[in-house]
Amino acid sequence: MAETYTLTIKVNVIESTCDVYGENGPGQPIEVSFGEINLNRFTSERYTKNIDYRLDCGSKSSSNPNLKLKFESSSAGFNTDLVETSNPNLGLKIQADNTLLLPNEYRNFTYQTQPVLTATPVFHEGKEIELGLFTASGILKVEYQ
Repeated sequence: MAETYTLTIKVNVIESTCDVYGENGPGQPIEVSFGEINLNRFTSERYTKNIDYRLDCGSKSSSNPNLKLKFESSSAGFNTDLVETSNPNLGLKIQADNTLLLPNEYRNFTYQTQPVLTATPVFHEGKEIELGLFTASGILKVEYQ
C-alpha cells in the first residue's frame, strides 16, 4: 500500500513596489547639493534644498493610491530627529510638506498628492564645525499602506 502525505503550501501575495529614483531617470540616485555654506551668515532656511525625486508605482497606482514613505538612515549623534552626516556636528533635517520626517519613520500620503521633500543642514549649537565637504546617505522607501 502506498503512503500518502498532505502537503500544505502557503503563499503571501503582495503588491508590487514603487520605484523611486532621481531626476535623471530610473536607476539613478537622488542627489542634493548644498553648494558652499557660509558659516558666518548661516541660517538653516537659507540652505534648505528640495529633494527632487520621481515616483513610479505602475498601473496599480490608481486602484491603490494610498502609500507611505520612509527615509531610512542613521540619526545624527547630537539629535535623533536629524539624519547623520560625515561631519559629526552637522545633521540634516528632512521634511515632507514642511513637516519633520524623522529618520526611519513612515509618513502616509497618496499617489496623487506626493509630498514635497526638503533637506536642511542643522549645526550642533555651540560646537565647532569641521570645514570641508560633507556627505549623508539614506534610502527613500515608498510602499503601499
